[in-house]
Amino acid sequence: MKKGIGIKTKVAITAIVFMVLLTAVISLVGYTLYRSSVMESYRTYADTVLEYAYRMAVKYSFGDMIAAREMPEGYEALRTELNSVKDSSDIEYLYAIYFEDTDDIHSLHYAINAKSEAELSTGVPVSQIYTCMGKPCEEGSFEDDTLMILQQAVKNGKKENGTLEGYSSEYGHMLNGYRVIFDSRGEAVGLICVEIDINRINAGLRRYVYTVISIAAAFTAVIVILYLFNTERYLIGPIERIAKSSDSFVEKMRSNSEPEELVFEDPKVRSGGELKLLSDNVKSLADGVSAYMTNLKAATAEKERIGTELALATKLQAAFLPNSFPAFPDRGEFDICASMDPAKEVGGDFYDFYLIDDDHLCLLIADVSGKGIPAALFMMVSKIILQSCAMLGQSAGEVLTKTNEAICSNNKESMFVTVWIGILEISTGRLTCANAGHEYPALSRKDGGFELVKDRHGLVIGGMDGVKYKEYELTLSPGDKLFVYTDGVPEATDADNGMFGTERMLSALNAEPGASPERILKNVRAAVDGFVNGAEQFDDLTMLCFEYRGK
Repeated sequence: MKKGIGIKTKVAITAIVFMVLLTAVISLVGYTLYRSSVMESYRTYADTVLEYAYRMAVKYSFGDMIAAREMPEGYEALRTELNSVKDSSDIEYLYAIYFEDTDDIHSLHYAINAKSEAELSTGVPVSQIYTCMGKPCEEGSFEDDTLMILQQAVKNGKKENGTLEGYSSEYGHMLNGYRVIFDSRGEAVGLICVEIDINRINAGLRRYVYTVISIAAAFTAVIVILYLFNTERYLIGPIERIAKSSDSFVEKMRSNSEPEELVFEDPKVRSGGELKLLSDNVKSLADGVSAYMTNLKAATAEKERIGTELALATKLQAAFLPNSFPAFPDRGEFDICASMDPAKEVGGDFYDFYLIDDDHLCLLIADVSGKGIPAALFMMVSKIILQSCAMLGQSAGEVLTKTNEAICSNNKESMFVTVWIGILEISTGRLTCANAGHEYPALSRKDGGFELVKDRHGLVIGGMDGVKYKEYELTLSPGDKLFVYTDGVPEATDADNGMFGTERMLSALNAEPGASPERILKNVRAAVDGFVNGAEQFDDLTMLCFEYRGK
């Protein structure tokens, strides 16, 4: 049988994909929040510097200088003040501009600019460093979008500070803070501007993203290694050892080994939980079978002892299934009743139900290939694996997929099991189901009769590795009932080899509308018994009925 991708590989791939997505989300959110926070702090800083520079402009009546296009005695004094502001601030540029023609965005001229001590101490003549009133701005100094914003601020006589992000081929990415300058008549004549270089912000953001990705990659590697280690140690390894010991035991049985040779090798499962329970129960069953075979050899002629041993095996199997009803007396949201009558002393059919958590209930019914002790042993292995996977919080389809992987990993005897599983969200009535080659379930709505739900079947569990099982959903309302069963019900035969069939089964289900799950099972069993009329039972007959009551 071709082996597909193993659980360890799937766990590793899942962890890697999850960490990649998590890294992308963290990087994106962090990038956005970090940039927003940094930009806000720079805007606040730009406003502070701009406010101080504006006060200097008002102090020296700079608006009148721009209106007259003149540079009187106070002009250089203002420049000195602005130089001091720039020298003590972490900004790139501090200058004033005006539009020669406010209707022409490309008529922008400088009114003044400020320089730091470092810029003035380069040895270049001051006349080449300073920009004076009336000098046209360099082409490409501002984008047209920026020029239009500045133009509208002047035209509208905007009185508060403004900020914008801009880019120019001359200066790169800059944060521009601006404020309109007014003359003594209150006319808007120009703008005083502060620019902060934000290229360094982008560089810091890139470093942040690289750091996040590096940490995430290292963390992913650690997570994958830990996942693989724990999966091998606590899941795959124990299951393979249990399966190997079970196969060896079954092989000894089939080769007619002496009873004293029927020893179930300890799989040495040291971890607690369901796998330990599986190991102990399988060993307990195998030890019981071994003891039974020993007793059978010693008492071939003693039918009473044989009957006693078979009855013990029947009790052991019956005790392995939940058989106390009502099953959950403190849960009024639902009611369950189930029964299993093997064709021989022990059988391969089984049912199960258990709470995964306070709001999720797992229901399942299954039919193992074959009859007798091998089927019973395989049944117990299958039951525990299904429960172990379900208790890990898997969906219905994933439970079947993981169970199939575990069984196919060491299924030398090519046994298989059909399974129907449903996981109910108790609070909402949403039932997620999956079917691995099992019979169609029957569903009864509150005001209607039972009808078959012809769901899509997947391949039987253990039939082929790599199978992925699909799910479907049913929404249960208070009063709805679900009936699941094995093929022993519709295929029950009478003395003339006529089959009971699904139509008779549905008639029995609908014989007493409003009946409880327990009563429904009794009605079906009575109908089967009446049909076969004493003929020998050739197959296990297992049924489970569930009623959803809601809150």
